[in-house]
Amino acid sequence: MTIDKIMVKDVITVNKDQTIVDALKLMKKHKISRLPAISPKTKELVGIITEKDMAIKIASAKYEEIPLSHMRVSTIMTQDVITAAPTDSKLQILKKLVDNHIGGIPIVDEQTKEIVGIVTKGDFLKHLDKEPYTTTPIKDIMTKRVITIGPDDRFVHARTLMIDNKISRLVVVNSGSIAGILTDKDMTKTIIEFKKRVPEKYQANQIRNLFVQEIMSQTIETQPKDATVSDVAHIMVDKEYSGIPVSDDGSKVQGMITKSDILKFVYDQNRKRGNY
Repeated sequence: MTIDKIMVKDVITVNKDQTIVDALKLMKKHKISRLPAISPKTKELVGIITEKDMAIKIASAKYEEIPLSHMRVSTIMTQDVITAAPTDSKLQILKKLVDNHIGGIPIVDEQTKEIVGIVTKGDFLKHLDKEPYTTTPIKDIMTKRVITIGPDDRFVHARTLMIDNKISRLVVVNSGSIAGILTDKDMTKTIIEFKKRVPEKYQANQIRNLFVQEIMSQTIETQPKDATVSDVAHIMVDKEYSGIPVSDDGSKVQGMITKSDILKFVYDQNRKRGNY
């Protein structure tokens, strides 16, 4: 089956000359975490911007003194975009997502060079109501090494941990118990609001005094180790989670299950069976 059968065809894009605030508004309105960036003249794909890009780059020393009103999508976006063609198979797309550790791939017409669709990890998590997904417990595929942080740690330390470990979320632990979760979405929202509220001359100093407990999400859902891949995939799609801490008692973190973990499992199963 080719990817044009499952790809989203009504693609939300952003002009590369629009501001970061414009991009964030589009993401919030359409409940998406990435936007293909296009040229205002040719309408061709020139980059892609994600919440993770924003979380990592906006607060960096390189951009900390640039006002949001002057910060364009072209400044933050990734220019070397991995794309696929409408005729590519689902297995080919899965391989690109897994091998390149990315969350979505724009589908580009090979002749017109225009974006005709987009495929994300979530698109592959919607139809896992069969074996082995309904019988495999998440403990078999979860990430067991979980990067944690304390509520009294600073924002800049959390950002460094995310960058160094190439992750999009941190479990916040206090006295051995789960206290919350900090995601790239939380960080992006915080930095945007911070830059709007705090005068530019004070931003560099004050941002270093932001603490994790001020920006983390305290409402957190966990899943037990024996929950099935299918059940957790449904939760991720329905509640728009990209990762869920694994805990049998809801207190002590035992692992992390992410869309990437499930996607790799889906790819491995279909590759072995020659499906897609």
